[in-house]
Amino acid sequence: MDTVTYITDTFKYPCDNIRAMATQCPKCGSKNGVWNGHHTTNLGKKRRRLCRDCGCFFTVNGGFLRMRYRKEIILIAVFLYNCGLSLAKVAEFLWQLMNVKLPRKTILLWDRKYSNIIKNFVEKLKPKIKGSVHFDEVFLKVKGKQVYLWGAIDRKTKFRFSGPLTQTRPYEKGAKPLFRQVKYGSKGTPPRIVSDKLGHYKKGFDKYFRNGGAKLSHGVPIACKKYGLKYNNNPIERDQRRIRQFSNPKGSFQDHRSAEEQLSLYDSFHNYIFPHPGLRGRTPAETAGIHLSLGRNRLNSLIKMSSRGVPREHISH
Repeated sequence: MDTVTYITDTFKYPCDNIRAMATQCPKCGSKNGVWNGHHTTNLGKKRRRLCRDCGCFFTVNGGFLRMRYRKEIILIAVFLYNCGLSLAKVAEFLWQLMNVKLPRKTILLWDRKYSNIIKNFVEKLKPKIKGSVHFDEVFLKVKGKQVYLWGAIDRKTKFRFSGPLTQTRPYEKGAKPLFRQVKYGSKGTPPRIVSDKLGHYKKGFDKYFRNGGAKLSHGVPIACKKYGLKYNNNPIERDQRRIRQFSNPKGSFQDHRSAEEQLSLYDSFHNYIFPHPGLRGRTPAETAGIHLSLGRNRLNSLIKMSSRGVPREHISH
């Protein structure tokens, strides 16, 4: 099997769990429907369903409804871009190996589109905290100006909590939303909060975790061994290196909203798509107790789940 055939097949087939999901009628919301014929589009034939309650014909939205290009092309482009390739290299790959010529902006718009779709879905999922949670902010550039991306990561599960992107380092818009997300967007209480000496982290700990049994290691420097400290902030430092590897080829993001959407999808890839080398082939989400049964093609299945909405029986925590 050649490389192009393997890549295309990998992004073609969804997992059986998603294929068997019930589909709702967009008109009346009923799930009482049957497959009934097909209709022809510029990408080929699409199967349609007939609602037995209202008689409406509709096409199931799997996340690629009314898109001009084939699903496999979109998945490959978004996947390669979040593997760290630049837009120019992704476009060149598609042109040389897939015989598809795309402008770079189209690939970026796809990335931003599916970032919002996936974000609205994964925000409802609550990972289980199993280790100490490490907080820090990383410096990036938007329009050539320095901005701050806030984030936290569970030491044991490697699950990343995505914080806001701010132009300065205020408590109300930076540390506070991040602490609130860790507190109410997860299950369990971390045994320890680890951070550097920024005072906002101590303030956030006092507000959300002081009475919950968690301990605080505040003011941990990078050179912790030099000072004989027991706890270090290495997990979040390594995670920031991963983010810089994604952002450095771009030099600078074009605008604030685009940067937020690209970084959000990149974090979703980290949590749900890419197996972590330190977790024995599992993703951080699986280690944190979120089992979505995404199958081999995780990106395709995650987009379908996010677009359709998933019955609770398909998600196990």
